[in-house]
Amino acid sequence: MLIDMTSNLFLFKALGEETKHKILRTLLDGEICACEIPLKIRKTQSNTSMHLAKLVGWDLIKSRRKGKMILYSIKDKRIFNIFKDIEKGGEK
Repeated sequence: MLIDMTSNLFLFKALGEETKHKILRTLLDGEICACEIPLKIRKTQSNTSMHLAKLVGWDLIKSRRKGKMILYSIKDKRIFNIFKDIEKGGEK
C-alpha cells in the first residue's frame, strides 16, 4: 500500500489547527451552507472562508453550488474514522 505522505500531512495540519478542526467537526453531520459555518464555529465569514479554501485545496472537503448557496461536505472519508476514534478516547 502506497502511503501518500502529503495527504497525511494536510490531514494532520487540519486536525491540529483549531478553526479547521471545528469546521471538520461541523461537517461531520453532513453538507452545510457556507453561510452557516461561521455561526457554528464562532468565527468571521472572512476567516472561515480562508480556512474552507485551504481545506478544499488540501482535498479534505468539497463544495458545490446550489443556486446562490455554496455547500460544503467532507470529501476525505478518513476524517469520519478519525473523529470516531477521538470520541472513543483511545478505548479498545
